[in-house]
Amino acid sequence: MKLRNSLLLLITATIWGTAFVAQSVGMDYVGPMTYVCARSVIGMIVLLPVIAVLNRVGPPRAAETPEERRKGRKTLVIGGVCCGAVLCIASCTQQLTLLHTTVGKAGFMTACYILVVPLIGLLFGRRCGLKHWCSVAIALAGLYFLCMTGGFGFARGDLIALLGALLFSGHILVIDYFSPKTDGVKMSCIQFFV
Repeated sequence: MKLRNSLLLLITATIWGTAFVAQSVGMDYVGPMTYVCARSVIGMIVLLPVIAVLNRVGPPRAAETPEERRKGRKTLVIGGVCCGAVLCIASCTQQLTLLHTTVGKAGFMTACYILVVPLIGLLFGRRCGLKHWCSVAIALAGLYFLCMTGGFGFARGDLIALLGALLFSGHILVIDYFSPKTDGVKMSCIQFFV
């Protein structure tokens, strides 16, 4: 189980790390908004058969009253729309960033959400331990050395990238709020649709 989880994390990190290069290259052919739209449509289409399979092989659902089903669907739709709206704005901001700065800088600035999320969490009374803050510092240092090739001056694109980091932090917090209340795969599909 630990090996499988570690491999899944490695795959996720690889996809995340190569995505910025793909985004930059993709924008040689289409504009930023078209790229975000195409990526979201592909995500939604990929999740539709996954949802169908999970509905068939998933555990049987407990008996729900019509009122509970209605509330569950309402939470699912509201969560998907909220996540989708924030993801849309964050993704568009990230794509616009790539017009004004390097892929490495965009990756580093966007990854600053690993610092922003716990800072925002403090505002909501969610405290992190010393291990967490040490991990954030190590991760930011590693990302800096991995992503940054030139100087660290601030340009317009860098400020847009920091805005993107704030928006992606918001997206993570919205997911954190809704995911325990509803089906995460279905919510992701609605999110991509939005």
